[in-house]
Amino acid sequence: MDISLAIKVGDAADAQLAQASVVEVLERMGEPTTFRMRYEVDIVSGDLPLLKDSRLDPGSMIQVLTVKDGNAECLVKGPVHGQQIRLLHGGTGSYVDVMGTDTSVTMDREVKAKVWDAVRDSEVFSQIVAPYGLTPDAQDTPAMHAEAKHTLVQHDSDLRFVRRLARRNGCLFWLSADPLGVQTAHFKRPPLDGEAAAKLVINLDQPNLNALEISWDVERPTSSVGWDIDLADKSQIDGGVAHSPQKLLGDKGLADITGDTRSTLVTAPVDDAGDLKSRGEAALIESDFFVTVTGETTVHALGAVLRAHTVVQLQGTGTRHSGPYFVSSVRHLIDATTHRMEFELVRNGWGA
Repeated sequence: MDISLAIKVGDAADAQLAQASVVEVLERMGEPTTFRMRYEVDIVSGDLPLLKDSRLDPGSMIQVLTVKDGNAECLVKGPVHGQQIRLLHGGTGSYVDVMGTDTSVTMDREVKAKVWDAVRDSEVFSQIVAPYGLTPDAQDTPAMHAEAKHTLVQHDSDLRFVRRLARRNGCLFWLSADPLGVQTAHFKRPPLDGEAAAKLVINLDQPNLNALEISWDVERPTSSVGWDIDLADKSQIDGGVAHSPQKLLGDKGLADITGDTRSTLVTAPVDDAGDLKSRGEAALIESDFFVTVTGETTVHALGAVLRAHTVVQLQGTGTRHSGPYFVSSVRHLIDATTHRMEFELVRNGWGA
């Protein structure tokens, strides 16, 4: 298997920057993806040219790709926003860490005040991300905001506002980029359907893991209750949700395991039951993943690149804990010899 690192600056490949001593990319569920690239600093005639290299200046658009058997996969695309520099007398051992974040960081630079009328949250999302050159991939949301009832008011940066809309609908907001640099903005609930992107194996033939840590915690709500008053006719709005709407990754969910009632109260100024139920579902989605698995592997051992927001299959952990898991975070550590991946998986059930 042939594995290599590629770095693009402004959509053009840069072989010199691809010689970084180590590149770290951290992608997390519903969070901006960050990157860090380390370069050795050479002293040339008393100057430090790398520290003023325009390719590593603020705002320089960097794309980090991993190339496996000739097929490129983009881990992150975004601007440089910082450096950490370590200098040792004489130069030997000196280095600079170049840090950046995916393009969503540009959405957090300006506070905006705007009233959104006669729109749904998913429509607001699509309108906000488009001017940033992002292709929207939005799951439809139920609530319609009308000026005659509860209109939607933004008084925050676009990033913080979109993340707030995502959370109250049980959605995640994250960016992805293809090898050509085309970026997609996702606004959807955790995508638990579809085939597993990879198989993680321990304690069986052909393992690709050496160690795992598994933890679970069932002290969390399994249902929600919520009421409000319709301001138009003073009728009661019932927004109760009996169970999480997510697909079950196992044969027993949290409510099946606890066997009792565990509810949380959801309150919000809403105009209909659909909006309140959506918020109740969001609260249950947030508490649904009660099993967590952490571990480490390499692209060479796994034969694939692990990505956040995908589903993988875990094997060799017994009948209770083997099965499909959602990848909640991956820390990619890439150097001249290996592409290591520290991962966290979450699950909302157990059993086959």
